[in-house]
Amino acid sequence: MAYQALYRQWRPKDFSHMVGQEAIVETLRHQVETGRIPHAYLFCGSRGTGKTSTAKILARAINCEHPKNGDPCGECDTCRQMENEDNLDIIEMDAASNRGIDDARTLRESVKYPPQIGKYKVYIIDEVHMLTKEAFNALLKTLEEPPAHIVFILATTEPQQLPTTILSRCQRFDFGRIPARQILGRLREAADGAGAEATDGALMAIARAAEGGMRDALSILDMCIGYGKKVDEALVQSVLGTSDRAFLFRFSKALAEENAAETIRLIDEMMKGGKEPAAFAKSVSEHLRTMLTAKCCGEAIAEILDLADDTTAEYLRESEHIPTSRLMKMLEAFMQLETELKYMSSPRIGLENTSLKCCLRTSEPDTLAINDRIAELENQISALKDQIAKGVCVAAEAAPAPKEKNTAASAGKKAETSRPAAPVQKTLTPTGRSADETWKEAVRQLQKGEPAIHGMLLMGSYAGSNGTNYLWKANPGFDIIVASLNSAERKKKIEEALTAAAGVPSTFQATDMQSEIKKNEEASDEEYVAGLIETFGAEPVDVVE
Repeated sequence: MAYQALYRQWRPKDFSHMVGQEAIVETLRHQVETGRIPHAYLFCGSRGTGKTSTAKILARAINCEHPKNGDPCGECDTCRQMENEDNLDIIEMDAASNRGIDDARTLRESVKYPPQIGKYKVYIIDEVHMLTKEAFNALLKTLEEPPAHIVFILATTEPQQLPTTILSRCQRFDFGRIPARQILGRLREAADGAGAEATDGALMAIARAAEGGMRDALSILDMCIGYGKKVDEALVQSVLGTSDRAFLFRFSKALAEENAAETIRLIDEMMKGGKEPAAFAKSVSEHLRTMLTAKCCGEAIAEILDLADDTTAEYLRESEHIPTSRLMKMLEAFMQLETELKYMSSPRIGLENTSLKCCLRTSEPDTLAINDRIAELENQISALKDQIAKGVCVAAEAAPAPKEKNTAASAGKKAETSRPAAPVQKTLTPTGRSADETWKEAVRQLQKGEPAIHGMLLMGSYAGSNGTNYLWKANPGFDIIVASLNSAERKKKIEEALTAAAGVPSTFQATDMQSEIKKNEEASDEEYVAGLIETFGAEPVDVVE
């Protein structure tokens, strides 16, 4: 018997074996049970999400003599006859190759004939958006008023290309991408059925590479089993042409540390390993995207991206060393590179050029690079403040004092400066925390309960407190977040977290760099006016030539 591909072997025969699309399956089952079958369906969604499989199951279910919970029974004469690919009551058409007006006219003529064995004659038209305008017009009247025994099921990946006159005559169902965890379960069944030994890590790598498409996942597994019965992560990476996670962390670390020599060496190592620049650029983009998500969402990435606990911890740890704005710029550069590599005569040179731009970003005179440096300096200052607050002495080289005239005033000043400074009193809240500790505890609580607010707070830094009023300052380039954090709803949630951490009612205020600059300018103007008054007096002066 000829070999059959895995995606065909594991095509579901009834709704109970469908993976994902639970809401759609439940709706269709209810329609079959109640007999409320519309004359036209529209199944939309990306490739491999189950549109055609669902259409075939529905076609058999509405013709079954004794459906069970909305599923075809598979035992009646009608079910057994419809399992054959050559039955005359289920007609599958590919609109990509039958897209003309003549094909639509032929279809319109054939709907007049009743079904041969079942109750309904079902037309499954795949990639229906490929039909011409004339073909749609010829099909329109049939879709509007079809014979009672006809059911149309239209499937497409691009519903936006369909005329509104067609859309309005169909019941639309949107098929979402299948979660990686659910794909993993079906891959495990397929691997066991094929007698292959596959690790969970390898199957999860396949599930992520499929990007929500079950057919793509089964096809990749089929290729891997073709190499041998043992399927591990190394084999999957070899088949897909991707890089392992450890190599990607080394590469992103070289970019973060601005180590140009190490960056070029890693690219050379990748090329010698037989990897394609386009596949590597895509892997780097996905890696940077995961680091950026870890930076913004914290531990929530485990659920968002279906990551294991150890992988989540690794991304959280590594993302701390790169500013958010820097990650955004590198991700944008590699995403642009993915498109440009298709048209480059030398993809390796393009990859090296983009990598060096990300690596040597301090030499670029752009605003974002300067903002990166400012953000890093602010982080260093914040770390020093934490050390001082904890009682750690920070040594600083004293600058030589300028010589002063031997006057009574200068002597008085020297006497004042020679007195020992009073010890700094560390103000504690009723909960026993300092202001810095209170802020950190409030941020931790917001990370658990309000991840969106926590992500916004990561775009700036804590700027100190004035009693029970806590200040936050946005990083350069993120001034737009200030208004959002100062909104009544978000401000209330932040103040509730601060109040719980401090033990006393506390307030919050977000500021930006422009506000600080404006305050400094106003202060400078006031000092200038005060100097003029001190010199010339406050009384009006008449100027006489």
